[in-house]
Amino acid sequence: MTKKEMIVYKRRWIRVQKIQELELQTLSMPLKFKQLCFLMDSFSLRPEGQIREKETKKISRRWLVLKERIGNGF
Repeated sequence: MTKKEMIVYKRRWIRVQKIQELELQTLSMPLKFKQLCFLMDSFSLRPEGQIREKETKKISRRWLVLKERIGNGF
């Protein structure tokens, strides 16, 4: 990329950021919340999310075992 192309590219992304900021400012809170919920739900669809979920379950089981061994003394 030439210097001129980089400048044009950067200016374009600055405009995109401004447009995104305006959109966020005009969205209602219920819609923002709905979008957030969608993102949170879709996270488990990614392979990394599934791996993380399996690891979280393993850790939870380990904590239960430890808790049982010490007699629920937490």
